[in-house]
Amino acid sequence: MINRFLFLLVLSVGFPFLLRAQLDNRTFIYSIPPDSAHAKGVYLTFESLGFTKNNEYFNRIADGYTLFGFQTIPSLSFYPTEFIKVQAGVYLQRDFGALGYQELMPTFQIQLEQGDIRYIFGNLEGALNHQLIEPLYDFERIMYDRQETGLQAIIEKEKLWLDAWVNWETMLYRGDSAQEEVSGGLSMRYDLIKKGQWRISTPVQFKVYHQGGQIDRSDAPLTTLWNHTMGLEAEYTLSEEKFFRKIQFSNYWVAYKDFSFEFQRPFKAGNAYYANVNLHTHKFDLMLSYWKGLDFISYKGGLLYQSESTSFKKAPYLSPNRDLLILRFIQNFEITPELGISLRVEPLIDLQTGQFEFSHGAYFTYRTDFLLHRKP
Repeated sequence: MINRFLFLLVLSVGFPFLLRAQLDNRTFIYSIPPDSAHAKGVYLTFESLGFTKNNEYFNRIADGYTLFGFQTIPSLSFYPTEFIKVQAGVYLQRDFGALGYQELMPTFQIQLEQGDIRYIFGNLEGALNHQLIEPLYDFERIMYDRQETGLQAIIEKEKLWLDAWVNWETMLYRGDSAQEEVSGGLSMRYDLIKKGQWRISTPVQFKVYHQGGQIDRSDAPLTTLWNHTMGLEAEYTLSEEKFFRKIQFSNYWVAYKDFSFEFQRPFKAGNAYYANVNLHTHKFDLMLSYWKGLDFISYKGGLLYQSESTSFKKAPYLSPNRDLLILRFIQNFEITPELGISLRVEPLIDLQTGQFEFSHGAYFTYRTDFLLHRKP
C-alpha cells in the first residue's frame, strides 16, 4: 500500500506537466571550443577534480564502497585559426590510500568548428558532458573511468543540442586473446517551447556497446547491447530574485535490448520508467526520483538501476523488478570563477524490500587557462 501511494505521488506531480530534471552536473562539465578570442594563441590549461564519495549500500545489486582521490589534466592548446584547436597534455589520477598513480596517460585532441557543428578527434568531451540520464551513464564513472577516445560531433543551436560519439575502448591486434570493445551513442534535446518562464523540451538518447572481432584468439561470442530513452522535460522559472528559483519535471521511458547472436546476459530485453521532480533554490537543489525497472541492464549505467547484480560478493543475483525512490540534496558553491565545490547527500529506499540506504560525496573542481604566446 505504501509503495503504491509513493508511486502515485510521483506520477501525480510529474504528469500534469507532461514531462527537464536531470542531476545538475554543470560543475563537472568543461569545454573550451575554438573561437576568435583564442585565435593564434598558445594556452596552458589546467583542469583538476578532487573527489570523495561514500556509498553506504548493503543490498545485493550494488556494493557499498568509497572513492577518494584526485585527477589533474595539464595541457597545452594552440589555436591556429578561430575555428581550429589542437590540444595535448597528460591525464593523471591518484586514489588516496594507494601507491603511485592509478592512471597516467597522454591526451591529444583536435577540434574543428564549422558553423553550429564542432568535430572532435582524439580525447572526447565525454563522461558527464554527454548529459545522459543516470540510468544510462553512472555519475561515479567520472571518478574512475573518465577518458574517452575516438570521434565526436556536437551541434549547438538555439533550440537543438546534439552530441554524437564513438568511443574506441579496447584495440584489437592480430592474435590477441581479448576482443575489441567499442561504444558510442547519441544524446540530444530539442526545445518544443521556450517562451517566458516556460521551457518544454524532448530528449532522445541512445547508446550501444559492441565486443567482438575477427582476428582475435578468443572463443567468446560477439556481444552487442543497446539502450535508449525518450521523454518529455519541463521547467518553470519562478524568480531569479526569490528563494525558490526554478522547478523542473521529467518523465522518461528507458529500454534495453541485447542484439547478440548468442545471449550471455540474463535478460534479452527490458524497460523502465524514470520520473524526476527538481526544486532549485538560491541555496541548494532538491531532487526526487522514481525508478520502475523490469529486466533492465545498462552498459556503464548507474548500478542501482540494474536488474543484474554487479556485487563482488553477492553476485550472481537477479532482481528483475526494481522499484526505487531516491531523494537528492545538492549544494553547489562557486568560490571563484575557477574553483567550485559540490556537496551531495542521496538517501534512497528500495520499495520492493523496504531497505533504506544512502550515499554522500564532496567534489572540488578547479579549471583555468593562461595565455603563453600569441602570434601577431
